[in-house]
Amino acid sequence: AILEPYTDENLLSHKPMEDRQLIMAMKFLATLEMLTQLARPALQPIVTIKMVQLSIKYGMSPMSPLGFTYYGMLLARLGNVGEGCRYVRIGRKLLDNIACSKEVAGEVISVGAQVLCFVEPIQCANEAHLEGHAAAMLSGDVSSAIMSRLAYSVGSYWAATKLSVVRKNFEQSRSFMEKHSHLMWLAQQVPIERTMLTLMGVDEKHLPCIPDLGGTVPHASLLVDFQNLYKSFMFREYEQMKASAEKYFRIKGHVNSWSLMYIHTAQEFHSGLTAYWVFRETNDPEWSERASQAKFAIKKWANCSEWNFSSKLKLLEAEEAFCYDDNDN
Repeated sequence: AILEPYTDENLLSHKPMEDRQLIMAMKFLATLEMLTQLARPALQPIVTIKMVQLSIKYGMSPMSPLGFTYYGMLLARLGNVGEGCRYVRIGRKLLDNIACSKEVAGEVISVGAQVLCFVEPIQCANEAHLEGHAAAMLSGDVSSAIMSRLAYSVGSYWAATKLSVVRKNFEQSRSFMEKHSHLMWLAQQVPIERTMLTLMGVDEKHLPCIPDLGGTVPHASLLVDFQNLYKSFMFREYEQMKASAEKYFRIKGHVNSWSLMYIHTAQEFHSGLTAYWVFRETNDPEWSERASQAKFAIKKWANCSEWNFSSKLKLLEAEEAFCYDDNDN
């Protein structure tokens, strides 16, 4: 609603921010974006909307491109992927319009790429993370550079890239994280890296260790339980899969995320397949409801990108038909 009167041209030609105190406030809010996303996700929308409000009322600052990019992600998370992509693209264009905004270029490009993965083929959109990495390194933004490498590695796995290539991507990403002692990002990567290596036949004693964050980052715990669910599903280990799924859904109900990333599509898809399987075994309606919610999420995304999601939707619909002996469908 706060941006309803503004066209793209209005925003791209909006006045510059001149108050030095407000410029510093915007810089502080920009720092909070990633921190709240990881540790206090319930606060992130407040930070994002405040950045947009200040930009509209007082003018565009060098941090405004980041505010508009996260605003686009917020809209996409709320279900309006089309409008979300619009503001992501505006944020990207603002990088070229506003002096000194290159400081946040890496984060703007990589966060925007997560949203664009919902409308563009994942194999193409994922490449933007490498551009984000390069831009972040150019500005000395190590944290955003690490985030970009992580996003690229994870995206390459879910884009069905050859596993030997994915393994190399993860090794490069983990080496970069370890060099800069970023345990938070390691905790985001290692669970899926361990799964990928297990699928390649690597013995468990040779798998990288998951950093212990003491349960302080709910997203990290959710990722571990999802990977356990996914791995058990792939190896058809029903009891282990069901136990992991119960933990996953329990934690998911308490994680208030306002971000939208491509990993969320994998979580919805595979947790949906898992829920249908458990429902067939138990006839418990709670599992049927979980599966239906996952199918509904994938269906919404399929309306934005058939390339990325139509096959996933068809598989979930087939599982649903199988559950109810609906052979005609």
